Amino acid sequence: MESKIWKILKAIVYGIFVLVFVFVTLKLFFADFIDNKSSNLEENVMKKKEVLTVIYPDEIGEFEPTFFNPTARQRLVNVYEPLVVADKDLNMKPSLAISWGLLDDYTWEFRLRSGVKFHDGSAFDVQDVLASFERAARYERSELKDLLSTIRSVKAVDSATIQITTLKPDPLLLQKVSNVLIISSDEVEMPTGTGPFMLSSWKFGERMELIKNDEYWGGDVPFDTVVLKVEMDKSLRVNDFLNGGADMLAFVPFDAVAAVKERGFETVSVPSLEVQFLLFNVNSSLLKDVKAREFLAGVFDKTALSRELGGFALPVDQFVSDGVFGFNPKIHNFPKSDVGLLKGKTLQLHLLKGLDVLGEFVRKSLKDSDVNVIVSYLDGNDFLKSLDAKKADMYFFGFKSDIGDSVDFFKTVVKSGADFNVMNYSDAQVDALIDQGLTELDARRRRAVLQELMEIVVRKDVLGSPLFQYETVFATNNSIDFVPRIDGLIYFNEITVK
Repeated sequence: MESKIWKILKAIVYGIFVLVFVFVTLKLFFADFIDNKSSNLEENVMKKKEVLTVIYPDEIGEFEPTFFNPTARQRLVNVYEPLVVADKDLNMKPSLAISWGLLDDYTWEFRLRSGVKFHDGSAFDVQDVLASFERAARYERSELKDLLSTIRSVKAVDSATIQITTLKPDPLLLQKVSNVLIISSDEVEMPTGTGPFMLSSWKFGERMELIKNDEYWGGDVPFDTVVLKVEMDKSLRVNDFLNGGADMLAFVPFDAVAAVKERGFETVSVPSLEVQFLLFNVNSSLLKDVKAREFLAGVFDKTALSRELGGFALPVDQFVSDGVFGFNPKIHNFPKSDVGLLKGKTLQLHLLKGLDVLGEFVRKSLKDSDVNVIVSYLDGNDFLKSLDAKKADMYFFGFKSDIGDSVDFFKTVVKSGADFNVMNYSDAQVDALIDQGLTELDARRRRAVLQELMEIVVRKDVLGSPLFQYETVFATNNSIDFVPRIDGLIYFNEITVK
């Protein structure tokens, strides 16, 4: 239930973003990505800046390394580090582990980095790894429990080696390990990690200050101090940035991008890992026939919807974004088909309150084909009840591939009995393919399985209509260069000074 509520809350948050879109009336263009390479590479000299200031829209409740929500992770990943870390393209690279490999289908071995110190001066060792995995799996408020549920044991082999044994072959083990932030096994009063920055002060609801870790194993960092300001009010947040209150504005409101550009600031954007879509109830009397679902899948003008949403939503044709493992490049626009049996019928669409622009888009699109839609905008609790009842013909949904792998969508939304299988869909062959996607260790074979699954749910059985994915927008002044990551995280040591 914890996982289910969390995903509903994510859908609500993204729904609020969509509400903002309604007010965007001007055509906005995407800025080119900025090259984050230093112009002084020939001399191999890092340019420095004493203070970097970033404005965020949300505060975190506490500095807890087992939290998995995006708001907390934005802060945590600059103070704590995992054994392996995802790069900007979601490929795994060494962090506190210098190497790793499979001993057999169930056993992974990691060799730890030597000479690493925590912010309090204590040495990093295997006991810290064991303590970190224990907390991530057992702490009552940990948001990593479900993610780590396939791990049987974590044990030390020697002073520099650990082994992780899984309950079944797990091709996603590295992605899971990358989300376990390593803490000190000693009891410490202040948050103590091994990362490039350490927590200096925190005035809740206003600002957090990080200072550089002079003993960082990864070398020097470009900033002595990083100030993280929090302003939940959109207008105040934007005005603070426009008036010189920060070097970066994180997650720029879409209706503020034009003003930011007009004042001469740089904007950079990147597609998010969140895809928005309609799901069809295959047990609905009106949608049992796949031909009815084929009509719905092909009727929507996604490009027009993107324009209506202000230009910061990209049309999509499948349930995960490009860059997610298992994305199928062969799936393109769904062909249009005849309205058929749906002509003159009335469908029920349920979605969260605040998504009026989307509800109206669906209603008007189908009205043009003589199909009526009753749109119900529900609060979070009522929407959850509707999902459990599975009585609506269509649901508007959003799903974020947190670990960058499409199997997460299939096991959560498509598999028989899954928490969010609101389509009443069940297929033994599909379930078997999902199980294979969860256990196949050969990357090539596994990619083929996931792409086959996407073909089935999009083209053959037509479980819904993928609509769009959001863009994440950042703004910077002319003192820094910043290249956004597909996961939306900001690593301060990846920012360069001009």
